[in-house]
Amino acid sequence: MAARAFTSLLLALLLLLLAASASADGGRRGLHAYVPSRKRAVRGATGVDCRAMASRAECLGKSEWCRWCRSDALDDMCFVSAEAWRLPGQIFSCEAPSS
Repeated sequence: MAARAFTSLLLALLLLLLAASASADGGRRGLHAYVPSRKRAVRGATGVDCRAMASRAECLGKSEWCRWCRSDALDDMCFVSAEAWRLPGQIFSCEAPSS
């Protein structure tokens, strides 16, 4: 019984240390973490809002940073290249502008 209590205490301490060591700016984050400030930074750097583009021609023609992503299950959309890279390949097929 004492061994189980010690193990539980040790596990709780490790989890607390792990939570405390994560930085507030998102330096240690999972693959699916969402950081709104980074999205604004990317959008501001490119000067283009890819999601506002409704057609394939507009998406691929106006910016090298935009990717047109097609889906059989969902609506086709224009994404910033970093967002397009993270989309599940089973659902979306993305294409880059031809150079």
